[in-house]
Amino acid sequence: MKNIIGVLREGLSKKGEKRAAVTPEYAKQIVEWGYKLIVQPAAHPETGEIKRTFNDEEYKNAGAEISEDLAPADVIFGLKEIDVDKILPNKTYLFFSHTHKGQPKNKAMLQTLIKNNSTVIDYELIRNDKSIRLITAFTYNAGYAGIVDSLWTLGKRLKIKGVSNPFESLHQAIAEEHLSKAKESFKLASREIESNGTPEDLPPIIVCILGKGKTAEGAREMFDILPHEDINIEQLKEIYQNGSRKKLYALHIDIEKIYRLKRDSEFSGEEYNKLDVKDKWQMYFDHPEFFETNLDIVLPYTTVLMNCIIWSSKYPRTTTKSLMKWIYKDYKTLQVIGDITCDPNGSIEFSKETWIDDPVYIYNPETEMITDGFEGEGIAVMAVTNLPCEFSADASIQFGGNLEPFYNNIVSADYKKSFDDSELAPEIKRAVIMWKGEFTEEFKYMREYIEE
Repeated sequence: MKNIIGVLREGLSKKGEKRAAVTPEYAKQIVEWGYKLIVQPAAHPETGEIKRTFNDEEYKNAGAEISEDLAPADVIFGLKEIDVDKILPNKTYLFFSHTHKGQPKNKAMLQTLIKNNSTVIDYELIRNDKSIRLITAFTYNAGYAGIVDSLWTLGKRLKIKGVSNPFESLHQAIAEEHLSKAKESFKLASREIESNGTPEDLPPIIVCILGKGKTAEGAREMFDILPHEDINIEQLKEIYQNGSRKKLYALHIDIEKIYRLKRDSEFSGEEYNKLDVKDKWQMYFDHPEFFETNLDIVLPYTTVLMNCIIWSSKYPRTTTKSLMKWIYKDYKTLQVIGDITCDPNGSIEFSKETWIDDPVYIYNPETEMITDGFEGEGIAVMAVTNLPCEFSADASIQFGGNLEPFYNNIVSADYKKSFDDSELAPEIKRAVIMWKGEFTEEFKYMREYIEE
């Protein structure tokens, strides 16, 4: 008997969340393969809030049944973490669980999934045989929305300070709705920069982008629409003093430039400098305690800092409170931090989670105080935790394209059999955290997270 497939509506706690793991296009495909498909209504029954970018009629036209009740479903496609009280027994769930690193906020969800004999497939962990992630659409979209929101923040922040600037015409990504519209807005800003330049009240605008992964690629794709020149760290001071205002400057650096070897490390600077980039990276990953931030020589000249790097507590921070305090004392250059990766108290020590409806706060390095909104003394920080939601339709369509090679395998697998006999593709098996309430072999280490 074929599996019944369900599509979960995202919970109210996920502010601004309208993405869908199954678009109407792929819903139609699933139905044509002969599966019953149940899709929860887009409107939340308690509040009426629309929680999906595609309307119910589109799914009806694709052959799906619209129903609040997903109890008949065997396999349920969600997106973000599932509210504990919505977890049904004996189901296979697909979603971004944010649990494999031991995230404390999802401990209760993990415990409930075990109690309910759940099978969990985590999109983030779908990988090929070289452990390369295959579901990356949202990563790119975080970069797209992140640079849009950061330069929009710059425009609003400068205007509040009485500084007319070419970024005033930009909108928050969610107001643009579609990536194509955001790109048109960037083209208008580009023409404004080429014609009238950036403000004379400011030094030439240098945007520093940290990291060269997919998030940074998304940010660069948008940024590159604007007139710009790529520079290196050695050029910073000269550009700061004498650069053109008819373009922006991009300092795009990765680990080997973001961090430097400590003077008192066990490895000599002379030996380190002889290493190629790959070996420098490996040393950083193996011995993060040998390294410290290199941004003390970058931030005095930077107008916008875009944080696009993955971070965990074993690695050094890029921007600490103490570092920012002494830089801010002498340099007020830094106007905006776009913390796309949004690790609260993470790589950016004073970062906190924000949401689409309240995306920005001001951090005062001198007092270490935070004020929500765009006004106040200090640096504007944009740290929206669910940036891809701002281009919900584009992000969902791209996500479906990533998952398209696996939809048939996912919906047709036998979840009643053992994990080994399920006939799931190897790429999907690597993403199975839990099978019928038990952690799979690769993820048995996660038991400690639920027992703490």
